[in-house]
Amino acid sequence: MGEINWRDSWPSALEEAQRVESRILLELYLDGCPHCTRLHNEIHTDDKVADTVNSKYIPVRLESRSNMDVVKQYNVTEAPTTLVLAADGKELHRFAGYRSPLEYLEELEKAV
Repeated sequence: MGEINWRDSWPSALEEAQRVESRILLELYLDGCPHCTRLHNEIHTDDKVADTVNSKYIPVRLESRSNMDVVKQYNVTEAPTTLVLAADGKELHRFAGYRSPLEYLEELEKAV
């Protein structure tokens, strides 16, 4: 079972991404959201998903209610929402909701 090395601080993740010149994978979720829980427990633990995310991105997972500044900054209106960002925080791609491991990886490829 894979495990994504999630960061839980937006400012430090952004700083890290800029320092190592890496893209950011930002997931905004809500506590108690069944789709968010399912995505986290079923998809984020998929070996291929975890390997891809850990090797290609600085992954950040934030609870939306506790990070309204980030929610507003990116105009997020659904949970879960996954954003692929450049190292400077510029949005490259977004997708919302639950995806199968294959669909999740296909969405990540769209940001290339």
